[in-house]
Amino acid sequence: MKELIIAFALAQSADMVTTHIGMSRGCVEANPVYRTVNNSIPAMYAIKGGYVGFMSTFAWKGRKTHPRAFKAALWAGIAVGTGAAIWNGVLIPKC
Repeated sequence: MKELIIAFALAQSADMVTTHIGMSRGCVEANPVYRTVNNSIPAMYAIKGGYVGFMSTFAWKGRKTHPRAFKAALWAGIAVGTGAAIWNGVLIPKC
């Protein structure tokens, strides 16, 4: 489970870093959650950090009672974070 939590945190971090790079080069954030904070980079890092911290803690605490559910949630978060980072990498040169 530790490895999945680390992979989840890394995937989400890759998404945030590539988002930050894209925004610094003139790209516009498509995620409506981040738009609510007027594309503020510090606020975006705070939201992402809170999400990663919450999910990691929640998964760690639930690993014994519902291991399959938490593993599935972490894998989904890894897929979404990785996919977003890759998509950001595709879009950044176009900004």
